[in-house]
Amino acid sequence: MRFVTKVIVTSVMTCIGAHAAEASEGASSYYFPGAFATFMVAVPPDPGLSVASQTLIFGGQAQRSVINGRLTLGLSATAVYEYLAGTYTFHEPVLGGRLQMSVGVPVVGYATMTATLQTRNFGSFSSVSEDTAFGDMLINPFSLYWNFGEFNVKAAEWVVAPTGHYDINSNLNVGRNYWASDSQLAFTWFHKATGTEISAVPGLMVNATNPATNYRTGTEFHLDFMLNQFVAETVAIGAQGYWYKQVDGDSGTGAILGPFMGESFGLGPAVLWTPESLKGRGAVILKWLHDISQTNRLNGDWGQVAISWKF
Repeated sequence: MRFVTKVIVTSVMTCIGAHAAEASEGASSYYFPGAFATFMVAVPPDPGLSVASQTLIFGGQAQRSVINGRLTLGLSATAVYEYLAGTYTFHEPVLGGRLQMSVGVPVVGYATMTATLQTRNFGSFSSVSEDTAFGDMLINPFSLYWNFGEFNVKAAEWVVAPTGHYDINSNLNVGRNYWASDSQLAFTWFHKATGTEISAVPGLMVNATNPATNYRTGTEFHLDFMLNQFVAETVAIGAQGYWYKQVDGDSGTGAILGPFMGESFGLGPAVLWTPESLKGRGAVILKWLHDISQTNRLNGDWGQVAISWKF
Protein backbone atom coordinates (compact mmCIF):
# COMPACT_ATOMS: atom_id res chain seq x y z
CA MET A 1 0.00 0.00 0.00
CA ARG A 2 1.29 3.47 -0.88
CA PHE A 3 1.00 6.01 1.92
CA VAL A 4 0.56 9.78 1.79
CA THR A 5 3.81 11.63 2.53
CA LYS A 6 2.53 15.21 2.43
CA VAL A 7 -0.19 16.46 4.75
CA ILE A 8 -1.72 19.92 4.36
CA VAL A 9 -2.20 20.99 7.99
CA THR A 10 -1.79 24.35 9.69
CA SER A 11 -1.32 24.06 13.47
CA VAL A 12 -2.37 27.07 15.51
CA MET A 13 -1.55 27.56 19.16
CA THR A 14 -4.32 29.14 21.20
CA CYS A 15 -4.64 32.23 23.35
CA ILE A 16 -7.42 30.80 25.45
CA GLY A 17 -8.27 33.08 28.34
CA ALA A 18 -10.51 31.00 30.53
CA HIS A 19 -9.22 27.58 31.43
CA ALA A 20 -8.94 26.90 35.12
CA ALA A 21 -5.61 26.34 36.80
CA GLU A 22 -3.57 27.42 39.79
CA ALA A 23 -0.42 28.66 38.06
CA SER A 24 -0.28 31.42 35.42
CA GLU A 25 -2.31 34.60 35.33
CA GLY A 26 -5.99 34.34 34.53
CA ALA A 27 -5.95 30.61 35.36
CA SER A 28 -4.54 29.95 31.91
CA SER A 29 -1.67 30.09 29.44
CA TYR A 30 -1.11 30.94 25.80
CA TYR A 31 -0.01 27.32 25.34
CA PHE A 32 -2.86 25.01 24.32
CA PRO A 33 -1.85 21.41 25.21
CA GLY A 34 -1.26 19.29 22.14
CA ALA A 35 -1.89 22.10 19.64
CA PHE A 36 1.38 21.36 17.85
CA ALA A 37 0.98 17.57 18.01
CA THR A 38 -0.42 16.87 14.56
CA PHE A 39 0.54 14.62 11.64
CA MET A 40 3.84 14.82 9.71
CA VAL A 41 4.65 17.92 11.73
CA ALA A 42 8.26 18.38 10.54
CA VAL A 43 7.94 17.05 6.97
CA PRO A 44 8.63 19.89 4.49
CA PRO A 45 5.32 21.00 2.91
CA ASP A 46 4.86 21.68 -0.79
CA PRO A 47 5.37 25.33 -1.85
CA GLY A 48 2.36 27.59 -2.15
CA LEU A 49 -0.54 29.03 -0.18
CA SER A 50 -2.80 27.11 2.21
CA VAL A 51 -5.60 28.18 4.53
CA ALA A 52 -7.04 26.47 7.58
CA SER A 53 -9.86 26.65 10.06
CA GLN A 54 -9.05 25.38 13.54
CA THR A 55 -11.55 25.11 16.36
CA LEU A 56 -10.06 24.73 19.85
CA ILE A 57 -12.22 23.53 22.75
CA PHE A 58 -11.47 23.28 26.47
CA GLY A 59 -13.39 22.24 29.58
CA GLY A 60 -11.92 21.80 33.06
CA GLN A 61 -11.70 22.69 36.74
CA ALA A 62 -9.29 23.96 39.38
CA GLN A 63 -9.38 24.95 43.03
CA ARG A 64 -8.00 28.50 42.80
CA SER A 65 -6.35 31.08 40.58
CA VAL A 66 -5.53 34.78 40.28
CA ILE A 67 -7.71 36.58 37.72
CA ASN A 68 -7.08 40.28 37.09
CA GLY A 69 -5.38 40.61 40.49
CA ARG A 70 -8.16 38.89 42.43
CA LEU A 71 -8.13 35.47 44.09
CA THR A 72 -10.79 33.21 42.56
CA LEU A 73 -11.83 29.88 44.12
CA GLY A 74 -13.62 26.75 42.92
CA LEU A 75 -13.32 27.29 39.16
CA SER A 76 -15.14 25.49 36.36
CA ALA A 77 -14.50 26.78 32.85
CA THR A 78 -15.35 26.16 29.19
CA ALA A 79 -13.84 27.91 26.18
CA VAL A 80 -14.12 27.69 22.40
CA TYR A 81 -11.90 29.54 19.92
CA GLU A 82 -12.23 29.62 16.15
CA TYR A 83 -9.05 30.49 14.24
CA LEU A 84 -8.61 31.22 10.55
CA ALA A 85 -5.02 30.83 9.42
CA GLY A 86 -3.10 31.57 6.25
CA THR A 87 0.25 29.93 5.44
CA TYR A 88 2.69 30.49 2.60
CA THR A 89 5.56 28.14 1.79
CA PHE A 90 8.33 29.58 -0.41
CA HIS A 91 9.83 27.83 -3.44
CA GLU A 92 13.39 29.07 -3.02
CA PRO A 93 15.52 27.28 -0.38
CA VAL A 94 16.62 29.23 2.71
CA LEU A 95 19.61 27.95 4.71
CA GLY A 96 19.26 24.68 2.83
CA GLY A 97 15.66 24.25 3.99
CA ARG A 98 12.11 25.23 3.09
CA LEU A 99 10.75 28.49 4.53
CA GLN A 100 7.16 28.92 5.67
CA MET A 101 5.32 31.92 7.21
CA SER A 102 1.88 31.94 8.85
CA VAL A 103 -0.64 34.11 10.66
CA GLY A 104 -3.62 32.97 12.72
CA VAL A 105 -6.63 35.24 13.35
CA PRO A 106 -9.03 34.30 16.19
CA VAL A 107 -12.23 35.51 14.54
CA VAL A 108 -14.25 34.57 17.60
CA GLY A 109 -13.48 33.47 21.12
CA TYR A 110 -16.05 32.37 23.69
CA ALA A 111 -15.37 31.62 27.35
CA THR A 112 -17.54 30.98 30.37
CA MET A 113 -16.47 30.44 33.96
CA THR A 114 -18.23 29.55 37.20
CA ALA A 115 -16.54 30.35 40.53
CA THR A 116 -17.93 28.62 43.64
CA LEU A 117 -17.11 29.32 47.29
CA GLN A 118 -18.03 26.55 49.74
CA THR A 119 -18.65 27.57 53.38
CA ARG A 120 -19.22 25.42 56.44
CA ASN A 121 -22.18 27.33 57.88
CA PHE A 122 -23.77 29.19 54.97
CA GLY A 123 -23.60 26.72 52.07
CA SER A 124 -22.13 27.66 48.71
CA PHE A 125 -22.05 30.89 46.70
CA SER A 126 -21.53 30.94 42.92
CA SER A 127 -20.94 33.54 40.22
CA VAL A 128 -20.91 33.08 36.45
CA SER A 129 -18.86 35.14 33.95
CA GLU A 130 -18.61 34.94 30.17
CA ASP A 131 -17.00 36.78 27.28
CA THR A 132 -17.34 36.56 23.48
CA ALA A 133 -14.96 38.66 21.39
CA PHE A 134 -11.97 38.78 19.04
CA GLY A 135 -8.94 36.98 20.51
CA ASP A 136 -5.15 37.38 20.48
CA MET A 137 -3.43 36.97 17.09
CA LEU A 138 -0.72 34.43 16.34
CA ILE A 139 2.19 35.30 14.05
CA ASN A 140 4.68 32.76 12.71
CA PRO A 141 7.51 34.87 11.21
CA PHE A 142 9.35 31.73 10.13
CA SER A 143 9.29 27.96 10.09
CA LEU A 144 12.26 26.25 8.44
CA TYR A 145 12.02 22.60 7.35
CA TRP A 146 14.85 20.22 6.47
CA ASN A 147 14.60 16.67 5.11
CA PHE A 148 17.21 13.96 5.67
CA GLY A 149 15.61 10.88 4.15
CA GLU A 150 13.27 9.35 6.72
CA PHE A 151 14.19 12.07 9.25
CA ASN A 152 12.84 15.62 9.17
CA VAL A 153 13.56 18.70 11.29
CA LYS A 154 11.67 21.98 11.71
CA ALA A 155 12.72 25.15 13.56
CA ALA A 156 9.92 27.63 14.20
CA GLU A 157 9.14 30.83 16.07
CA TRP A 158 5.67 31.98 17.13
CA VAL A 159 4.67 35.38 18.48
CA VAL A 160 1.38 36.10 20.26
CA ALA A 161 0.09 39.67 19.91
CA PRO A 162 -2.36 41.01 22.54
CA THR A 163 -5.10 42.02 20.11
CA GLY A 164 -7.95 40.34 22.00
CA HIS A 165 -10.65 41.89 24.15
CA TYR A 166 -9.40 42.68 27.65
CA ASP A 167 -11.06 44.59 30.49
CA ILE A 168 -9.23 44.85 33.83
CA ASN A 169 -12.60 45.14 35.60
CA SER A 170 -13.95 41.90 34.13
CA ASN A 171 -13.54 38.48 35.77
CA LEU A 172 -13.11 36.84 32.37
CA ASN A 173 -11.50 37.93 29.09
CA VAL A 174 -10.74 36.13 25.84
CA GLY A 175 -7.57 38.26 25.52
CA ARG A 176 -4.58 38.16 27.89
CA ASN A 177 -3.09 41.66 27.41
CA TYR A 178 0.59 40.73 27.03
CA TRP A 179 3.05 39.59 24.38
CA ALA A 180 4.64 36.14 24.26
CA SER A 181 7.08 34.22 22.06
CA ASP A 182 7.36 30.47 21.56
CA SER A 183 10.55 28.92 20.13
CA GLN A 184 10.19 25.36 18.83
CA LEU A 185 12.26 22.56 17.31
CA ALA A 186 10.27 19.67 15.79
CA PHE A 187 11.41 16.21 14.70
CA THR A 188 9.62 13.62 12.53
CA TRP A 189 10.67 10.11 11.58
CA PHE A 190 8.45 8.71 8.81
CA HIS A 191 8.81 5.20 7.41
CA LYS A 192 7.05 5.42 4.07
CA ALA A 193 6.90 1.66 3.43
CA THR A 194 4.76 1.04 6.52
CA GLY A 195 3.18 4.49 6.95
CA THR A 196 4.53 4.81 10.50
CA GLU A 197 5.40 8.19 12.00
CA ILE A 198 7.01 9.25 15.28
CA SER A 199 7.26 12.99 16.02
CA ALA A 200 8.11 15.34 18.88
CA VAL A 201 7.80 19.13 19.23
CA PRO A 202 9.64 20.68 22.21
CA GLY A 203 9.16 24.39 22.74
CA LEU A 204 9.94 27.21 25.18
CA MET A 205 7.42 30.01 25.71
CA VAL A 206 8.58 33.32 27.19
CA ASN A 207 5.85 35.66 28.47
CA ALA A 208 5.96 39.43 28.88
CA THR A 209 4.36 41.21 31.85
CA ASN A 210 0.70 42.18 31.75
CA PRO A 211 0.96 45.98 32.22
CA ALA A 212 -2.57 46.24 33.65
CA THR A 213 -1.93 43.81 36.52
CA ASN A 214 1.90 43.72 36.79
CA TYR A 215 1.71 39.92 36.55
CA ARG A 216 4.28 37.94 34.59
CA THR A 217 3.55 34.28 33.89
CA GLY A 218 6.72 32.21 34.27
CA THR A 219 8.61 30.76 31.30
CA GLU A 220 6.94 27.55 30.07
CA PHE A 221 8.48 24.41 28.56
CA HIS A 222 6.15 22.19 26.56
CA LEU A 223 6.59 18.96 24.64
CA ASP A 224 4.02 17.65 22.18
CA PHE A 225 4.56 14.08 20.97
CA MET A 226 2.80 11.69 18.63
CA LEU A 227 2.83 8.13 17.28
CA ASN A 228 0.81 8.01 14.06
CA GLN A 229 -0.03 5.21 11.65
CA PHE A 230 -1.53 5.41 8.17
CA VAL A 231 -4.13 2.63 7.97
CA ALA A 232 -5.09 3.59 4.40
CA GLU A 233 -3.72 5.98 1.81
CA THR A 234 -6.07 8.73 3.00
CA VAL A 235 -6.59 7.85 6.68
CA ALA A 236 -4.21 7.90 9.65
CA ILE A 237 -4.81 7.35 13.35
CA GLY A 238 -2.58 8.49 16.18
CA ALA A 239 -1.85 8.36 19.89
CA GLN A 240 -0.79 11.89 20.82
CA GLY A 241 -0.01 13.76 23.99
CA TYR A 242 1.81 16.56 25.76
CA TRP A 243 3.95 17.40 28.77
CA TYR A 244 3.93 20.95 30.18
CA LYS A 245 6.17 22.41 32.90
CA GLN A 246 6.94 25.94 34.03
CA VAL A 247 10.69 26.40 34.39
CA ASP A 248 10.39 29.49 36.56
CA GLY A 249 7.62 30.85 38.74
CA ASP A 250 5.09 33.62 38.18
CA SER A 251 6.28 37.06 39.32
CA GLY A 252 5.26 40.68 39.77
CA THR A 253 3.12 42.41 42.38
CA GLY A 254 0.02 40.90 40.75
CA ALA A 255 1.12 37.33 41.50
CA ILE A 256 -0.53 37.32 44.93
CA LEU A 257 -0.42 33.52 45.26
CA GLY A 258 3.37 33.54 44.91
CA PRO A 259 5.73 31.98 42.35
CA PHE A 260 3.57 28.99 41.41
CA MET A 261 5.03 26.56 38.86
CA GLY A 262 2.56 24.40 36.97
CA GLU A 263 3.08 20.95 35.45
CA SER A 264 0.71 18.62 33.58
CA PHE A 265 0.61 15.59 31.29
CA GLY A 266 -2.10 14.37 28.93
CA LEU A 267 -2.84 11.78 26.24
CA GLY A 268 -5.53 11.07 23.67
CA PRO A 269 -6.47 9.84 20.19
CA ALA A 270 -6.29 11.68 16.86
CA VAL A 271 -7.56 10.99 13.34
CA LEU A 272 -6.45 12.40 9.97
CA TRP A 273 -8.59 12.16 6.83
CA THR A 274 -7.52 13.43 3.41
CA PRO A 275 -10.62 12.91 1.19
CA GLU A 276 -9.66 11.15 -2.04
CA SER A 277 -11.98 13.40 -4.04
CA LEU A 278 -9.90 16.46 -3.06
CA LYS A 279 -6.74 14.93 -4.61
CA GLY A 280 -4.49 15.70 -1.65
CA ARG A 281 -5.47 19.37 -1.34
CA GLY A 282 -7.68 19.08 1.72
CA ALA A 283 -7.32 17.51 5.16
CA VAL A 284 -9.43 17.08 8.28
CA ILE A 285 -8.02 16.38 11.75
CA LEU A 286 -9.96 15.48 14.89
CA LYS A 287 -8.23 15.22 18.27
CA TRP A 288 -9.06 14.87 21.96
CA LEU A 289 -6.55 14.96 24.84
CA HIS A 290 -7.32 14.24 28.49
CA ASP A 291 -5.25 15.50 31.43
CA ILE A 292 -3.88 12.50 33.31
CA SER A 293 -1.83 14.36 35.92
CA GLN A 294 -1.31 17.97 36.97
CA THR A 295 0.39 20.03 39.66
CA ASN A 296 -0.74 23.64 40.20
CA ARG A 297 -2.38 23.26 36.84
CA LEU A 298 -5.77 22.64 35.26
CA ASN A 299 -7.56 19.30 35.12
CA GLY A 300 -9.61 19.01 31.97
CA ASP A 301 -10.07 17.98 28.35
CA TRP A 302 -8.74 19.57 25.15
CA GLY A 303 -10.36 19.15 21.74
CA GLN A 304 -9.38 20.26 18.24
CA VAL A 305 -11.08 20.23 14.84
CA ALA A 306 -8.84 21.38 11.96
CA ILE A 307 -9.80 21.71 8.29
CA SER A 308 -7.18 22.84 5.77
CA TRP A 309 -6.98 23.51 2.05
CA LYS A 310 -3.94 23.83 -0.23
CA PHE A 311 -4.23 26.08 -3.29
